[in-house]
Amino acid sequence: MTIGLRDLYYAICTEADGVETYGTPKRMAEAMTADLSVKTADGSLYADDTLSESVTEFASGTLKLGIKELAPEVTAEVLGQEVDQNKVVWAGKDDEPPYVAVGFRAKKKNGEFRYIWLLKAKFKIPSEKYETKGESIKFNTPDIEADFTARKKDGRWKADFVGTEESDAAKTWFTAVPEPAATIPAA
Repeated sequence: MTIGLRDLYYAICTEADGVETYGTPKRMAEAMTADLSVKTADGSLYADDTLSESVTEFASGTLKLGIKELAPEVTAEVLGQEVDQNKVVWAGKDDEPPYVAVGFRAKKKNGEFRYIWLLKAKFKIPSEKYETKGESIKFNTPDIEADFTARKKDGRWKADFVGTEESDAAKTWFTAVPEPAATIPAA
């Protein structure tokens, strides 16, 4: 159970020879919501009139972020758009969004945090809504959506950690996209 959401970051993902690497994480926006849905591929094999084998694998996923405000420069970077010398963002029909890693954390009731990185996501152009001011104040905040997939190099799609801010993994969570540490042998 989580009771909050904060610290939304992204890092540009580049691929060379089937190996993904990441740039330095940057703050994306103030987060309000993060809805993560996963699609699986399922298969069943029947033999002798009974289920003999059943396989469920990660196929892809979607991340929908509700954010306070997305700066034009951040929008341009995650959507592959251009920014000119006057800081005007130019969107074009041939823009190609880069793959990015997306990280955030959510507070838990016991004082720990759940830390998440989605390792290979591509953002879609968000819808925009503008509305005139009426008798009461109404905030219009953007949503932006990304599809995510598994990395080519190792098939991983998510890093997920629960711990305190003093934990070793937490101390560097937003300074670099994490990679697997040495595995601990089973007891």
